[in-house]
Amino acid sequence: MPNLLTYLEETQYDNFYDKPINKLDILALTELSYLPFDNLVPYSFTENGVRLDWLAASFEETYKNNFPPFSMVTKNRLALLGLLAKSKRFKSIKAFGFVDDYQLEQEKQFSAISYRIDRKTIVTCFRGTDDTIIGWKEDFHMTYMDEIPAQRSASGYLEKLMMQQGGHFYLAGHSKGGNLALYAACQQATDQQDRILAIYPFDSPGLHKKYLEAPSYRAIHQRIFPVIPQNSIVGMMLETPENAQIVQSNTLGILQHISFSWEVDGSDFKLAPALTSDSLQTDQALKTWTASLTDDELRDFFDLFFGIFIKAGIERFSDITVKPLQKLQEIDRLRKEIAPEEAEMVDKLIRLLFDTRYQIWKDNIPSPEISLPDWRKLFQRNTTENKEN
Repeated sequence: MPNLLTYLEETQYDNFYDKPINKLDILALTELSYLPFDNLVPYSFTENGVRLDWLAASFEETYKNNFPPFSMVTKNRLALLGLLAKSKRFKSIKAFGFVDDYQLEQEKQFSAISYRIDRKTIVTCFRGTDDTIIGWKEDFHMTYMDEIPAQRSASGYLEKLMMQQGGHFYLAGHSKGGNLALYAACQQATDQQDRILAIYPFDSPGLHKKYLEAPSYRAIHQRIFPVIPQNSIVGMMLETPENAQIVQSNTLGILQHISFSWEVDGSDFKLAPALTSDSLQTDQALKTWTASLTDDELRDFFDLFFGIFIKAGIERFSDITVKPLQKLQEIDRLRKEIAPEEAEMVDKLIRLLFDTRYQIWKDNIPSPEISLPDWRKLFQRNTTENKEN
């Protein structure tokens, strides 16, 4: 089935003058934001930036195909970078304003990058949740917190960028990144909001209802174009988008969150008739559960849940590849210290998070010498033994 990479192959000789920028172009640049461009793309908002063809060559020279077990560096994203570098449409685009701010103590995972398309147009992309435990914890914090640290950073990033750069802006992000794009846009002054052409949240959590009722949101809501797969789970968190474009995916379940699975028809996505019953049921179950708890109870639970990983020596999901049995046994030991009803929810969330990451690693791992444990069998064995005891 045609996907984003197919589109990039077919349009590589089309310039932006003959074929204006569209949501697939913006998704391509959004996916690029997941790659570790530290020390390759300048942070400064005033420098010219680096061309994508130069960036691709420098990226290859820096890593020499010896990538760390960093789940954001997938085969699809490496193929994407290669296609953009040789494409007449993309290779001269300049990347700048790259920031990657991870702070365990502040519980913040924030990253962003901007691209100058031409003298009048900038695309700013916010990275979604990466493989850090803190990044996932921030996602769940959004269910009860008015503002998470990454949202505050996104707002400040966009404000500074728009003060130092002229022209108009497209804002985008996949997963949590789309939420950051929405939040940042809502926090800008009216005259700056007028410079935003469109906002593309790709399978992203929405905003809290209080923000949807604010004048700053109403001022831009007609320029927000959410895209979600037919079995969306992440994109249904918080307030469900009213005008979301529901797209076909060539995979099942939560793996539809991977945008490379979204089917493409020409210069747009292939539409799906509606959300699946699984998506709607999962969304309802999560919202019912969070609504049954107070903000303090949710905070305490997520502190407990993600604290188990940190105590087990797992700060990134890739850490599970080192002494996996030992780490899973420590997780199981920590589970035994909590109440049965909490342990049951912990089990469900662990399976949800790790099964997603496991499949991404398994299907996209760039280095053949890296092997992965079948964590599911190990975890299933440990949890089954725990219940029997």
